[in-house]
Amino acid sequence: MFIAIFLILGILILVLQTTFLQLLPVWLGKPDILFLLIVHISCQSEIFRGALVVLLLGLLMDVFSGVFLGLYPVIYLLVFAFIKGISRRVAINEFAYQVPLALISYLFVSIGTFLFSYSLAPDTPPQWLWGAIVLQLLMLAVIGGPVVVLFDAITNFYRRTSASGRLPGTRSVNRFK
Repeated sequence: MFIAIFLILGILILVLQTTFLQLLPVWLGKPDILFLLIVHISCQSEIFRGALVVLLLGLLMDVFSGVFLGLYPVIYLLVFAFIKGISRRVAINEFAYQVPLALISYLFVSIGTFLFSYSLAPDTPPQWLWGAIVLQLLMLAVIGGPVVVLFDAITNFYRRTSASGRLPGTRSVNRFK
């Protein structure tokens, strides 16, 4: 159920990100909500389920906007492993740590994507624009708080429904009347 919920949520975010959010002006930036979902899944999930969802979302991102096939799944799995490695030493499951962790991870992902793209296509090197990266980090910082609260609400809803075994608001049926 966890995999299905977050995979559907990721697909909806990916569709939103690749259609409607592309209409925003360039000076405003393009928010990467899917990356915030990857960070949230990395902080809140078990290793196997989280890695599976992150891998599937990376493959979907590759299909929608991948330049080099396999780049997004590898990067997202590395972010997942990085956050899981940090979470063994530091308690980062709290809301206050997720947005700064997303910003740091996004900066590392930008550097890694640039270096990887440059090594694959040295004839046509990608542009490294500090202004665009700082704008993207600022956009993630601004929308990060409300989006992480929404993801926490969805995670808590999932945990409540899976703990009770049924949807909230439904009554258990007495079969012995």
